[in-house]
Amino acid sequence: MAVKKQWYEIVAPKMFDEKVVGETMAVEPKQLIGRTLDVNLIELIQDYSKFYMKMKLQIERIEGQKAFTKLVGHDTMTERVYRMVQRHGRRVDVVQDITTKDGVKVRVKTVFVLLKRVGTSMKDATRKVARQNVDDVLKDETYEGLMEMIISGELASIIRKACNKVYPVASIEIRKTEVLG
Repeated sequence: MAVKKQWYEIVAPKMFDEKVVGETMAVEPKQLIGRTLDVNLIELIQDYSKFYMKMKLQIERIEGQKAFTKLVGHDTMTERVYRMVQRHGRRVDVVQDITTKDGVKVRVKTVFVLLKRVGTSMKDATRKVARQNVDDVLKDETYEGLMEMIISGELASIIRKACNKVYPVASIEIRKTEVLG
């Protein structure tokens, strides 16, 4: 006896105007809860300058034939990061865990490139400034506000401005965010 599967529309979170981003099928709606999918940011906000960003959505509830999602992180295409790092620059990675104002624990991974080859002490100094700035900016921000700052590029420009006081930054990108637990 064949099992009858049904189609469910996948709906983006409210911050993306609850657009339908795809369809999936399942025998029971319970099977969909917890499923994650990557959606290109172009599909969500129609901004082609952000072609390199993928948003990670997770299905959290089913209502009728619609599967509603929540945003659980983002990722940058690896080609974008490779393109940032040029021959004479130095790549600096910053990984830190923060807790937003609404209690969401998030791991933020930032990558930036210093203009010329520098020693470890200069890389450490810029890393420390970047980490401190992310902590200061995001301690009073909600998770949704954090993601809006990343999408708009506001957080990257704040970090760049602070790090430029220590050493000139060629390019900067918030490479990845992921919700912890």
